[in-house]
Amino acid sequence: MSTMTEERNQGRIDVLAKPKPYAPTFREDRPSVYWTDHKPLEPGPDGHTVINASQRVQELAGTKQLPTKFALPRSTSIWPVKPAAKNATASERIESLGQPKSVNHDYQMDRTPYMTVGGGAKSAQASERVEVLARPKPRVDRYAYPEDSWGQYIPVSLAAMQCKDNPHIDRLAEPKPYHSQYLGARLIQWPVGESAIKAIASLRLQQLARPLSRALTKDDYDPYVLSAASKRAKPSARVEELSQPIPRKVRQKKI
Repeated sequence: MSTMTEERNQGRIDVLAKPKPYAPTFREDRPSVYWTDHKPLEPGPDGHTVINASQRVQELAGTKQLPTKFALPRSTSIWPVKPAAKNATASERIESLGQPKSVNHDYQMDRTPYMTVGGGAKSAQASERVEVLARPKPRVDRYAYPEDSWGQYIPVSLAAMQCKDNPHIDRLAEPKPYHSQYLGARLIQWPVGESAIKAIASLRLQQLARPLSRALTKDDYDPYVLSAASKRAKPSARVEELSQPIPRKVRQKKI
């Protein structure tokens, strides 16, 4: 039985040891760095491969020719002026273009801040309408008290005393009542009930209120030391399920 198992394992190892076969559409890399569709030519006497390029390829491979009227930049900004340029006469069009631009006929210069007032403005008299418009607008608060009546009794008018409001105004003037279950603020000090004063704690309450006595019996007691049972404790399946985070709040860590 062991011999058959070893033979079966050996056959499986031989299958896994075989190299991965190429895909049906696999194509080998080009044998040359030149992008040609045929085998490159043999190198020439100088060690370089000679390829017969067409005339168009040679034209594209050549350097760009400068235009026939191309002029090199001037070597300096100062150059001699020709006598013809010195004696040249400008045409009528050039003279019109050389004239400075004129301002608008309605243009007025800025007025100086120091100016003289005319005699008519000094002796002018304002009309009655202008004087009315020149008066400041009265803005007296109708609810404000006069300065000389502060602290004094202001009588109520007879119309205000005889005024009667309608039922809707009476209903709006009523204060908002408290809720039926509203309880006022409790006093800071309140009397303690007789039953609370004479109450006696049960035996169970006395046991729970009594401090632990292990600190008194053991001098080397350390509350931070874990017991062996707590180290070997394993949570139940339900506790592990509750300890898992909510799936919608879990985010994958970005790498």
